[in-house]
Amino acid sequence: MAAPRLVLASAPGGSAFMEELFEVVADAVRSVGGRAETHTGPLPEDDDDTVFVVVPHEYLVVLPEKQRPRPDQLRRTIAFCVEHPGTRTFDTSAGLLPRFGGVVDINADSTDELVRRGHDVRRFQLGYTPLWDRWGGDLDSPRDIDVTYLGTAEHRRSALLARAARDLDGLEVRLLTPPHEPMVKPRPDFLMGRAKHEHLARSRVLLNLHREASKALEWVRVLEAACNGCVVVTEPSRDLAPFTAGQHLLVARETVVGAATAAMLRDGELERSIRAEAYRFVREELDMTPSAHALVDLAAELAERHPAPARSDRPVRTTAAVAVPADGPLAVDTPSWDPRFRGAESLGADPGADRRLAARLTVERTETARRTDRVVRPPAALPLAPSGGPRADDVDALIVRRIGDPGVAALVDDLARGTTVPAGVFVCEDGTVEPAGPKPYDVLHHPVPRGAGHAYNRLLAGSRADLLLVLDAGMRCSPHLVARLLTAVRAGADLAHCPVADAQLGLVGALPPEARRLARLPYLGSGYLVRRTVLEELGGWPEDPWSEGLEHHGFWLGVADRGDRTELVQQVLLSRVVPDPPARPVDLDPQRAWAATNAKR
Repeated sequence: MAAPRLVLASAPGGSAFMEELFEVVADAVRSVGGRAETHTGPLPEDDDDTVFVVVPHEYLVVLPEKQRPRPDQLRRTIAFCVEHPGTRTFDTSAGLLPRFGGVVDINADSTDELVRRGHDVRRFQLGYTPLWDRWGGDLDSPRDIDVTYLGTAEHRRSALLARAARDLDGLEVRLLTPPHEPMVKPRPDFLMGRAKHEHLARSRVLLNLHREASKALEWVRVLEAACNGCVVVTEPSRDLAPFTAGQHLLVARETVVGAATAAMLRDGELERSIRAEAYRFVREELDMTPSAHALVDLAAELAERHPAPARSDRPVRTTAAVAVPADGPLAVDTPSWDPRFRGAESLGADPGADRRLAARLTVERTETARRTDRVVRPPAALPLAPSGGPRADDVDALIVRRIGDPGVAALVDDLARGTTVPAGVFVCEDGTVEPAGPKPYDVLHHPVPRGAGHAYNRLLAGSRADLLLVLDAGMRCSPHLVARLLTAVRAGADLAHCPVADAQLGLVGALPPEARRLARLPYLGSGYLVRRTVLEELGGWPEDPWSEGLEHHGFWLGVADRGDRTELVQQVLLSRVVPDPPARPVDLDPQRAWAATNAKR
């Protein structure tokens, strides 16, 4: 019997990563004389020489039920497993394997675990492919990115990146942390194909962190980096072989991986040595030829053991038209910006009459304060004396301090020490006590709280700068914050923001604004540089007392609806103290507060 025809099939709307991996596998099969093609959609009608390959945890989950393979097709299908033990997707794959005719796995640890569970699994050793190589081995080629990170957002990884931020602060960093959901097209935080490999060829170091409880090396990501001369720094992994730590990559405890990365980058000789040796090793010693032959042999076994039924004997299957959705399902683990409110997830049962009444009374107190409370303006500010870099005359910082927030002195000092310093700092003490004595910032004091949206709008009216840096009092900032946000805006963005390190949640605000995600979750907050014209056209921040605590969410909704040009500066340049505000309307009557904030502006 001739070598079978392999069809490597992906689900419409599934991960582009899987499609890219199948292109590499198909290319390896063709390089050894086999027949292989990639396909998107339901399995095509097959003949006796056709065997299919799918990623089980995605293909059988993403594909609509009416389009899934028939049992006889699954007997002629090889499950191509890519997930590590300790993750939910690995367990999903393992539960599906009895349906398949054969199984291969790209990871040593998952192969061992699946065998332990009683499955017949063959290892597919990934290796060098020219489809990934955009570097070519030139050790003197320029690299303008010091550290890059490519990995879906997840709490453990997020916490480690937040911890490493201080060590990486002075470097050029790109943290691409898309949500853990199928990616079907490029995003600001997700690169595909050639763009991803060119990015790695520009990067000196790839920082590698494990997802969930996995302790296994992320093989595809590490191989892509090595093929492009990007040195890998990873936390400890139980399956480094055949790589050798210190020769092909560096290994550091997860708690010091940022410090180890910065130290290695100061040692140019070590960096160059690892770059050269890792590339040589994958090119000369990690050959996919044996694995490609083994995949063809397995396919031949299935084709002989399970011939395709005659067309007259095949079950009738009705399939809907195949359409690739523009957006897949939303990730469930994106952190909320708010410490207590998680958007649609928090809209449970009716809060009850007592809580609704408390919410209305809170709103009425705010409205009364705006009508009757006096505004105190302390003496004019002292000049903000820069101790860092030059002053940006077109930038003012706006800071609101609410009840429960720390004082702003440390944050203002951070701004003064920056490599670029704002022209002025404007602070509103909204119901908080104003410290005595002269200060290097202008102060607007509300003895009784009037609401943060109202406070920001008052500060905006008192500022004259074209660009506004919007912060909360509970924040601390990197010396590079203003300079890097300003670079993005001056390059054409209407607004620039960055991930924020949170002591409990890891990274918050680490995704670009998306209307569909904002409709369910208030995941973006303060810490952005925005053009005055954008704020004026939006009408400023929401002032509805029902929106207290959600004023930044309301702002981001307006930005997403308008399609303003935003830039996510992919480095952690801000940290915050976890806020613990007094009870707000959104805590007492979340349905009404959420509806008020999400109403069209």
